Amino acid sequence: MSVFTLAQLVAKTDAAERQRVAVADAATALTYEELEHRAERVAAGLAAAGFAKGDRLCVLMHTRTEWHEVFFALARLGGVIVPLNHLLTPHEIAYIADDCGARWLVAEPDLWDKVDGLDAAVRERLTVIGSEAGYGDHDLPGLRAGDAPAPAVEVNGDDLFLLQYTSGTTGFPKGAMHTHATVMWNAISQRPHFDLSADTVYYCLPALSWVAGFHSLHLETLWSGGRVVLAPSNRSFDPREFCATVERERVTTVALVPTVLRLILSVPDLESFDLSSWMLAIAGGEAVPVNLLEEMAARLPDLTGIQVYGMSEFPSLVTLLEPADAARKLGSAGRPNCVSQMRVVDADDVDRAPGEVGEILTRSPATMIGYYGRGEETAAALRGGWLHTGDLGYLDEDGFLFISGRSKDVIISGGLNIYPVEIEGALMRHPAVAEAAVIPVPDEKWGEIAKAVIVLEDGRSVDADELRTSIEPFVARFKIPKQWQITHGPPLPKTASGKLQKFKLVEAERAR
Repeated sequence: MSVFTLAQLVAKTDAAERQRVAVADAATALTYEELEHRAERVAAGLAAAGFAKGDRLCVLMHTRTEWHEVFFALARLGGVIVPLNHLLTPHEIAYIADDCGARWLVAEPDLWDKVDGLDAAVRERLTVIGSEAGYGDHDLPGLRAGDAPAPAVEVNGDDLFLLQYTSGTTGFPKGAMHTHATVMWNAISQRPHFDLSADTVYYCLPALSWVAGFHSLHLETLWSGGRVVLAPSNRSFDPREFCATVERERVTTVALVPTVLRLILSVPDLESFDLSSWMLAIAGGEAVPVNLLEEMAARLPDLTGIQVYGMSEFPSLVTLLEPADAARKLGSAGRPNCVSQMRVVDADDVDRAPGEVGEILTRSPATMIGYYGRGEETAAALRGGWLHTGDLGYLDEDGFLFISGRSKDVIISGGLNIYPVEIEGALMRHPAVAEAAVIPVPDEKWGEIAKAVIVLEDGRSVDADELRTSIEPFVARFKIPKQWQITHGPPLPKTASGKLQKFKLVEAERAR
């Protein structure tokens, strides 16, 4: 390998450090030495099965230590990892696997129904690896059971390593392309801001298929020689279980969304848990309400909360609001991290004056190199050498970012992105639906939820339950609207050219 790449990130040279626990879930704890050894064995097994440099491998698993074996095995082989959100439907998973040309899939038994439901053409092309014996063409224990050495593969920093799929306003997910270098720049940019060290115990709440799973404090903790504790992703978040884990594992650091923070603060006997080790909470995914920050300061006075702003295109944490600035800049997402730059521009990419709202642009050595197979969208997103985020905001006179809204059509519910155009396309499959729009509605628990506004064909009728059932094969459960408005007219508001004016629906909802 010609340069330092992700394969070396967990390779520790100090004997004592190699015996420290690197990552643990409820069933398994792996030291750095064990993790490195397992990754090498999986790499050798994959190579023996025919895996070649540049091959795409999709991962469909709940949060578990096996993710790390596959992640670092691919880093050794020059492979490309494609995380699949376990909440997606077989239809959505098949689209991603087909779009990236994946030849390999790692799946676990609990999600096997999603593999069986893949399109036949996609399923036949994939070599399926089960995480337990008896599933797929191979299994992970079998791959790591051999004793042949992993092949020496020339891997460089600019080799493609990650396709992080993110939905867009076109309705089709796009694979943000990340190299070893962009992933590592993303990781290294966080270390000086959060004082990570071998004493860090990071409790990983986000599912590992999400961009925050590996790329917000997780790889950074491993790079620092600390310990990562994995929260289960196959059941709902339990705030009391969270508190018990923080107490038992002496957790120091957590990344979460405001919805989760609100649930933690709702625990009546919160003060009965020993949470004294918990020193840092990174909050992102959506703006943290000021009253929530105030309640956190009152009930968890030793905890430092840092508001961040990031994206799948990276950096996963573009900006952060340092604790020293929190009081005087309440509501701000902070300033760019140590390797990022930021601008706010008008429609012609001309810089806006302080206080004037425009599109947020950023650039960093951590930023994606483009969208896989989408040259035009890549050129538009990265024009002028800046990533055009599609988000709206303004910079104050001190350079602090305040987010005003989103020009991209996206709803953020409990930290999960919901792209209305995906849902609208699924709704339009129903013969009774003439028009469909999905809009955000404020919600005390989730921040905002999706509401479907439906106009029916003349003479047709359908209720919300039937529409929910009709779209279940095409969109993940968390994307299904929680509120419905079904009418026979008038038509949805449009411009003279026929473009939907969704903002009018949002304004009408607010006026209710």
